[in-house]
Amino acid sequence: MTALLQVRGVEIDFPRPGGRSVHALRGVDLTVQRGEMLGLLGESGCGKSTLARALQRLLPKTAGVKGKIEFAGNDLLQMGERDMARIRGAGLCAIPQDPGQALNPVLRVGDQVSEVLYAHRKWPWKRCRDEAEALLARTRVTKTNRRMYDAYPHQLSGGEKQRVVIAQALACEPALVIADEPTASLDSQLALEIVQLLNELRVEHKMSLLFITHSPSLLMGTADRIAVMYAGRVIEDGASGQVLREPRHPYTRALLNCRRPAAPPGDHSGRRLQTIAGSPPDPEVRPAGCSFAPRCTERLAVCDSQPPVPVETDEIRRVECLLYDR
Repeated sequence: MTALLQVRGVEIDFPRPGGRSVHALRGVDLTVQRGEMLGLLGESGCGKSTLARALQRLLPKTAGVKGKIEFAGNDLLQMGERDMARIRGAGLCAIPQDPGQALNPVLRVGDQVSEVLYAHRKWPWKRCRDEAEALLARTRVTKTNRRMYDAYPHQLSGGEKQRVVIAQALACEPALVIADEPTASLDSQLALEIVQLLNELRVEHKMSLLFITHSPSLLMGTADRIAVMYAGRVIEDGASGQVLREPRHPYTRALLNCRRPAAPPGDHSGRRLQTIAGSPPDPEVRPAGCSFAPRCTERLAVCDSQPPVPVETDEIRRVECLLYDR
């Protein structure tokens, strides 16, 4: 079956003064199947949000982009802006990281959902408004539909604003929704509720979901597959249960070890969180060997000089590490 989204060898550079460049993405390969939830996991600065903007063709004009991004049979990097505008928001859409910044403070939230329908469907405004009210109800807003439609962003809680931008994203029933850390500003309990809501809506609408996060806990029991990013590359990709239970890449293992351990009942003493020693590499420098080598506790002598290549460890598992390329 042909994948809904195929990213092949995508490189993105941002020019700097003096002829230097920031190498944000360094040859990303990624696939999203129809109807699946793919979790894109990694630390801040690894290139997740840059990839999300590249998929929507929303990078600055100065960005240097190479590779191929194919969505529903269309090569997005070769499309004209007018054709891309028809796909953006209808065929694929994004849920922003900060709904407070994404929503217009002087417009009613219901109208902001209706605008999406009006722009892409060209329906009469009353039909757009009725559909917007239904979408707000579908995202389980606590207030009544009419009150929520008429509310302004400053009158809503963080969770309510997040549900409004989810309604915007689902308005035109897109084939792919890109959720770029949509729970970053929410507490842990509300974050889990939002992830569960998105997953239920994904199944209900038969859409694909690319969920970007730095928290492995949010992907447990929801994601079908997980792709782990580090220093602008996907360094591990596999079924969610396999990656979370039996991580292959040393970075994935280190990332999972940073989760807060469960305390025994009645234990309120708190436990020290583990961290990954060192810092991510300078994005202006292309390392000669493995990007994770300076921080890796399992590195080999060859890791400092030889870049790893992707290795398929089984039919649905891929890892980019010299531990397996021997």
